[in-house]
Amino acid sequence: MKGLKTIWTAEMIQKLTDEFSYRFSRDIGNDMNLSIRTIVRKARELGLEKEEGFLDKNRSEISKLAIKAKPPNPMKGVKGWTVPGGEKFQFRTGNIPANKNNPELINKIVVKRNETIRKERLRIKYGIEQKTKLKLINIY
Repeated sequence: MKGLKTIWTAEMIQKLTDEFSYRFSRDIGNDMNLSIRTIVRKARELGLEKEEGFLDKNRSEISKLAIKAKPPNPMKGVKGWTVPGGEKFQFRTGNIPANKNNPELINKIVVKRNETIRKERLRIKYGIEQKTKLKLINIY
């Protein structure tokens, strides 16, 4: 039970040492009315390990348990599915996203940004009100 210290008896330790190597920790825990975590913690304390090839031998059962615990996403790979209201944030026809695959567009963006910064610095230098919300420091 959660929150209560487990008092290990000699019979419980013997059962754990006998069965830990070839049985699932959850099955041993169910038999002893303890959590999986408690079983694993005690097994580590005692230096117990699963037998060689335990995972390979039980791979199909482990896979079934994993699928049952987290079923696959039914929307994965479904075409035509959209987020409601997300249409206004999608790329328009003919729009090319700026990414690593388009160095020309990235270069244009960098040049335009640097030009905007240069103009804003000149506005600050001559005491003219800024046109953008860039937070620039007067370096002159």
